[in-house]
Amino acid sequence: MDAREILQNTSIRLTPVREAILGVLLNERCPMSYREVAARLPEGQDRVTLYRALSLFLKEGIVHRVMDMKGTWRFCAHDPGHPGCPGNHPHFACRVCGRMECLMEHSLPHLEVGPETVVEGKHLVLYGICWECVVKKTRKKETGSS
Repeated sequence: MDAREILQNTSIRLTPVREAILGVLLNERCPMSYREVAARLPEGQDRVTLYRALSLFLKEGIVHRVMDMKGTWRFCAHDPGHPGCPGNHPHFACRVCGRMECLMEHSLPHLEVGPETVVEGKHLVLYGICWECVVKKTRKKETGSS
């Protein structure tokens, strides 16, 4: 499904900006910060519109969000036809390049909490160095460059 189809299947009014924002998230296929999404939109897009659209997508359940190691919310959208979304999976964050990815092949554990307690969300972020950064680092060592 593309952004237009996904939005048409919700109560969200379809606008070109909303379609573009969701399109960016669908194309990147990884959790992105406000700043990363804004950088991929045409120039002149209003930041408030971006914040509102992402909040609306979250409320409608077409994106999920996870907080990275720096305390920044990252948003991710997936085709609703794919299992495991939105959100019930851990994420991996690379300390070198900053990229975050969904680990959809795993699910988050179910934890019992006290009676009368309402759980509103959960997330688990594994962090380290992604394979691409490990390969780059290894190549630098092999070639002797710093």
